[in-house]
Amino acid sequence: MVKSFREQYNREFTDAKYRAFLEELEGLYPGQLDFRIAETPVFVPEEFKDQMLSACESIIDSIVQPRYKEQSEHAIPETLRVPNENSFPHFIAFDFGVCKNDKGELEPQLIEMQGFPSLFAYEALQSEKVQKHFAVPANFSSYLGGFTKETYLQLLKEIILGNEKPEHVILLEIFPRKQKTRIDFFETEDAVGIKMVCLTELTRKGNK
Repeated sequence: MVKSFREQYNREFTDAKYRAFLEELEGLYPGQLDFRIAETPVFVPEEFKDQMLSACESIIDSIVQPRYKEQSEHAIPETLRVPNENSFPHFIAFDFGVCKNDKGELEPQLIEMQGFPSLFAYEALQSEKVQKHFAVPANFSSYLGGFTKETYLQLLKEIILGNEKPEHVILLEIFPRKQKTRIDFFETEDAVGIKMVCLTELTRKGNK
């Protein structure tokens, strides 16, 4: 989206660099990368980034209002309620589409929100490998709010683990090793120190 950086990146891009990039990613967890990886990052201008962040903050401001919680209570069937659930999710992932407004200007438009950390560990890994293999401008980062890879992963661990030891926390999913995004589960295991567990592997003993 930033024309000068796009042109520079395209000039310096080669198929050999892309293959080396993919080989390193695939080599970390052989057979687990099951989706296509883009040849390029998107160079988002400051103004567009601020628009996205403003939209996110506006939505979050609405979600944390007491009235929202009361209204959304009826959306969950009683049979699907989980004991001791949090008042709000620890994570929200916003998916935006890049659209043109009436003036022909690019603007972000919300597609959907997810209340779980989808690919949060893998994205940090991919960002690191992109920086290694391609010519990304030094003043561009995939991290927002002044975070770095180290501080981002530290916060991710703090949120997922809370006050628990890693051996007391699991990444629970239905058939996690068959999910298309399973490479994220493997990277989460390494980054956070927890293990993925399939729902079918759980054994109930009383109320535990």
